[in-house]
Amino acid sequence: MFIRSLSIFGAAAAFLAVQGADAGASSLKYSGNGKYRVCYKRVVSPPVYRTVTERVMVSPASCTQQRTPPVYGTTQRQVVVKPAYQVVRTKRAVYGRVQVTKQVRRARTRWVRRGCRGADYKCAEITPAKYKTKSKRVLVEPARNWVETRPAVTGVVQERVVIRAGTVRQVCRPAVYQTVTRQVMVSPGREQWVLAQPAPRPVVYQQPAVYRQPPQSRPYRPAMRYTPLK
Repeated sequence: MFIRSLSIFGAAAAFLAVQGADAGASSLKYSGNGKYRVCYKRVVSPPVYRTVTERVMVSPASCTQQRTPPVYGTTQRQVVVKPAYQVVRTKRAVYGRVQVTKQVRRARTRWVRRGCRGADYKCAEITPAKYKTKSKRVLVEPARNWVETRPAVTGVVQERVVIRAGTVRQVCRPAVYQTVTRQVMVSPGREQWVLAQPAPRPVVYQQPAVYRQPPQSRPYRPAMRYTPLK
């Protein structure tokens, strides 16, 4: 059994060695005059494509602002041209002249006895009072001060006012997507030159005979022979 296993292992090793040598010899072709020719074959691999379906964005989301302008109008408004103010007024005293009668001498009465036709009388002699008239300066109206308020001066002006204020409104649009089908390249095509290999020749192997090991000698390994088909 051991000898048979060794025979099979030797046959497999011989087969691999002969096949490698045959392939190396087949790439070289003898063209005469001691020259060998090496042949290469042009091999073109086409690109490989795959159809994929995906969702792509046609237009992104965007936001815009819509502005409404304000509406203006004209109105009249009363304004103060000159504000109210106060003025201090002063009035001088008023004097006048009047006639003043003053008594210079008082009236006097003197009794005098007199006889008239044998009668005795007692008479009163009256001296009237004496008066003197003079012109005198007197105060008719005293001086005085008072505050006089002057009213404000107003006017009407026209001004521009906002009747309706402007507005700003933001309008946003969502993104738009679309499902598309396209072909993508899985692997690009390529072009290469490979060594031309001839068609393998069938090899017929003959099972060598198994011999018994002679006594007192080394193990015998039979040689493997093959005959190529022509």
